[in-house]
Amino acid sequence: MWLVFAVWLPAAGGFALLAWYTHREETSSTRQTIERYAQSVSILIERELDRRVVLAHALAATRAARQGDLAGFHDEARSATVGRDAWALLVTADLQMLNTKGDFPGRPVKRAKPWPLTDSEPQIVFVPFAPVSRTAAITVFVPIPGSDPQRYNVGVSFEPATLQTTLDANPGPFRALTTVVNGEQVIMARSRDPAKWFGASASPQFRERILQDGVGFAESTTLDGVPSLTFLGARNAYGWSVVVSVPAAELTAAADRASAKAWGASAVLLVIGLGFALSGTRHISGTVHALEDAAAQLGNNSVPLTLSSGVSEVDAVSRALHAAGIKAQEATASLERRVNDAVQTAQEAQAKLLQSQRLELIGRLTAGVAHDFNNLLQTIKTALHLMERRADGGYDRRLLEGAGRAVSKAGDLVKQLMTFGRVQTLEPTSVSIADVVLKGQELTSKAVGERVALTASIEPGLPHVHVDPVQLEMAVLNLVFNARDAMPGGGHITINARVAFPAETEPIGVGSFVRLEVIDNGSGMTQEVQERAFEPYFTTKPVGSGTGIGLAQVDSFARQSGGGITLASELGKGTSVCIYLPVATTSVTAFPDTSSHVTSQHKTLRVLMVEDDVLVSSVIHAALDDEGHAVTLCHTADDAVELLKTGAQFDLLFTDVVMPGRMNGIDLVRWCEANRPELRLLVTTGYAENLSEVSVQVLRKPYDLDTLFYALAKMS
Repeated sequence: MWLVFAVWLPAAGGFALLAWYTHREETSSTRQTIERYAQSVSILIERELDRRVVLAHALAATRAARQGDLAGFHDEARSATVGRDAWALLVTADLQMLNTKGDFPGRPVKRAKPWPLTDSEPQIVFVPFAPVSRTAAITVFVPIPGSDPQRYNVGVSFEPATLQTTLDANPGPFRALTTVVNGEQVIMARSRDPAKWFGASASPQFRERILQDGVGFAESTTLDGVPSLTFLGARNAYGWSVVVSVPAAELTAAADRASAKAWGASAVLLVIGLGFALSGTRHISGTVHALEDAAAQLGNNSVPLTLSSGVSEVDAVSRALHAAGIKAQEATASLERRVNDAVQTAQEAQAKLLQSQRLELIGRLTAGVAHDFNNLLQTIKTALHLMERRADGGYDRRLLEGAGRAVSKAGDLVKQLMTFGRVQTLEPTSVSIADVVLKGQELTSKAVGERVALTASIEPGLPHVHVDPVQLEMAVLNLVFNARDAMPGGGHITINARVAFPAETEPIGVGSFVRLEVIDNGSGMTQEVQERAFEPYFTTKPVGSGTGIGLAQVDSFARQSGGGITLASELGKGTSVCIYLPVATTSVTAFPDTSSHVTSQHKTLRVLMVEDDVLVSSVIHAALDDEGHAVTLCHTADDAVELLKTGAQFDLLFTDVVMPGRMNGIDLVRWCEANRPELRLLVTTGYAENLSEVSVQVLRKPYDLDTLFYALAKMS
């Protein structure tokens, strides 16, 4: 019985709540329906008034109206209103000068309701008896544009029956009484007894509500004495209002009917529910204790026995408890395994995160160091070049040439730093791997020494790859030199190149790749060393024998080129490093010649040099002076713009990219292209920015003076 009451009482409460909610929602829905209907009628009434306002404005804008040509205006107005349910008139404050209902010329007629002329907004006036049409009329008056002061207003009149027809064509819901009231709170149309109440003033209570913008619902009594819930709509653009009154009994009847249906359905469902509850109680009490015992066994982490009570539901629960006991034991063991796996995964993820953050920090540090180092190298390289020009003896020249080679090697080192620091902008083109290997074979053969044999095996017809040729050459040299260092007692290095199989490049992505492999039979690596092999600055070589950036450069180059890299090594047997490079889709270009340019004959130029680094600017300024160029130096792009704005004349702008101030070198180039298009432009940078967005010649730091002079000669 407790179970019966436990079912019945919440159900009864729920049904009561449902009936209350249904009644409330039905009442709210009824109000929303009335409000939407009032808004729709207001829109229809405003549309009827808009039609007359538009016609009045059109007539007021005619030449005849603006020039005071009454005869011409009468003809145009009559023509415009023929066939319409409206007529036009021209008025002063107290006289009708003409009316298309009458003939022209005619004697001016005194207005039924004198009204001041409007000079801005339309005026809508209702008269119960118009003197010419001899009917009730609603007239829209508008000013004549360009007339100051207004001599006349143009009016368009129509009969109020038009509004009554519109209202009759749109009856309201719930036997609603709909009333249209003008700006003077006079009834213009009414859905019930319109003839009786047309022209009457609204009740004082409604007049006050309208004037105070009392929009919304309120209980009231209509003019014909019916208690109602009345909705007052917002006044339209012309100050007219729509009032919808629904008898109170009609309003509550719909909600009561909906509530009655909900109560009826609730009662039926309640009886059915009680019947099922009473029937179910007879089958429950005898088996509850057996299930309680089984649940207690499960709570003690043992597997409960299955029951055969004769009640299928109870037996099903018993079997479920038995299965749950088995699964609980299995889940406990599985949970222990998962916890161990999760702990190990979390440790590995944390280690990878720390490694990634460390590499990112190294990359940022490397980028900044490489940028500043390039400026230092540029200063040293230019100074050495100038000294080499002035050196007399062979010994001094050899010293300077050695120092120059050291600067070039340092520049290559900076390029490697910028590559794995991801600030080196690659300039990929179609490159033949065979050309790269053959071009560097003489250099690498001498570098690996006599005790190391170097051989190459390039697959015939190997497609070209789409990479930066300088970085590719550097990557091959790094791999060969690493292999040489792994064989201090001598050995064999093999360079293989072939088309990669799809299964090999599946982790990289879709596309065709070439596999370039460097193999040695040296000392090999331990597993720990392999895991850190591509880490920047990690090296197992003695202090002074390696920088730890060789493999890092190769790894960054391969990944930035759209390829990948793998490493396989066995301690005591050797190492194999494979890089996968994307196949080029365009024809091959010649491998770039990195030799110095020969200075050409040139004319002297007026050069505006923009360089914030004092060391670089001092030596480059001197070098350009030696060549006979007239150089003006600015330390920021902002200073250069101010100088150019004065009209100073120059043949060439030679600017760095990264510098302090509001503008950088790229901003300065754009400014010159827009304001000094005759100025030739040359850009230098040591930070490897992407300069594809501007079309200018670029010198990468550190550059030699021959390259600079060659560039200037081409622009002279």
